[in-house]
Amino acid sequence: MNEPASRPELSVRVNEAKCTGCVVCLRACPTQAVRLRNGRAVILPEACVECGECIRACPQRAVGPAVSTIQDTAQYKINVLIVSRVLYTQFGEEVSPNEILVALCKMGFDHVVDGALYCEWVQLALGEWLRNNPQVRTALSPTCPVVMNLIVKRFPELIPNVAPILSPRRVAARHIRRTLTRRLGLPPSDIGVFHLTPCAAKTVAFRRPSYGESPEINGSLGMQDLFGPIYQKLKTLTDEDRDLMSFRAGGAGLGYELSADGVSRALMAERTLSVTGLGETLEVLEQVSSGLLADFRYIECNTCPDGCLGGPLTVDNRFTARATLRRLVQMYGTMPRVRFRDIEPLIREGFFKTDRVMTPSQMVLDENPLKAMKKMKKINDLTARLPGRLCGVCGAPDCRTLAEDVVMGRADLAQCPFHTLDEKEKGQ
Repeated sequence: MNEPASRPELSVRVNEAKCTGCVVCLRACPTQAVRLRNGRAVILPEACVECGECIRACPQRAVGPAVSTIQDTAQYKINVLIVSRVLYTQFGEEVSPNEILVALCKMGFDHVVDGALYCEWVQLALGEWLRNNPQVRTALSPTCPVVMNLIVKRFPELIPNVAPILSPRRVAARHIRRTLTRRLGLPPSDIGVFHLTPCAAKTVAFRRPSYGESPEINGSLGMQDLFGPIYQKLKTLTDEDRDLMSFRAGGAGLGYELSADGVSRALMAERTLSVTGLGETLEVLEQVSSGLLADFRYIECNTCPDGCLGGPLTVDNRFTARATLRRLVQMYGTMPRVRFRDIEPLIREGFFKTDRVMTPSQMVLDENPLKAMKKMKKINDLTARLPGRLCGVCGAPDCRTLAEDVVMGRADLAQCPFHTLDEKEKGQ
């Protein structure tokens, strides 16, 4: 657990002015990445997987995403907004995806891109890659950045299982940037591509080439921030506006949360699996690591409940959003509207292949194995001396993490009032 020389920029940030030190986020964090320092929450980058549970849990709204703003889009001659398919589920069943895209165009974006269409592209590209690589068993989806964080930090042995295919957001960014550069004759630096997302982890993922992202995406906007302006703009649409056609995807792209089902159509008889939820994802990754799911050819994991529908930056609750999604899939059909021959030239070109170089990022006590063993013994001994409470008074999630922090020089044992009291009583 050495401090890294260069800490990664996190997708979650703590507003110290709002933080009351209530320890709710500390208890909600599944990877024990939150500490309390001087009465305020602090996030340890080396332990954080950016799942957004702290954002959901914070009653003071002191923990929030590191999103871009509308003002950030103005610095480019041409601005492009890639819309997550989840946005279409946030306004109820009476508002069509096409109306939402038109409303965004009316808000001043030069180009609004339907992300659901590129989800269909990726489904077909994944299916083709799996067909051409039968030696890869139990392939894992590359889409969820939290899953990528979990793999490099807790399951590095699964790095070879990650399919080397771009995420839909990056496929969309790469394609629209190429298209506009050729059509408008502008240099790429004049085109700003932004992603409208329900996911906190995706707000900084584009700045991490090691996770398969790239500067093709210039920033991410939080769905909750644009919900109000979109809602107001929807009220002003005319019948003529509604006749403008922007939405071209089918139910396969809309229902990308169940994208393993879409990939299964390409794989025909081979088994696929779709999993949502952080606990469920951890369980499945552990089983894949143990070789217990070798019969499954492809597994799609999303750490948010109900997939991206339950993302921390959404507005509507995931249950009504799922009902809206089911209705939309019924309306547009379950089959993709994109045909394989539409994207076959891009597949042959290697357009969908990622340049991802995922390297393990596990926490270690010390680079020297002998010193690491000694530190582990100190941690075990100190943990045994602590009271074993889950109170959070010391600023750590539990006694074990306090012991780790003390041994690593990040905390003082005096921060545990119960230990101090016990030591005084023993001396009497």
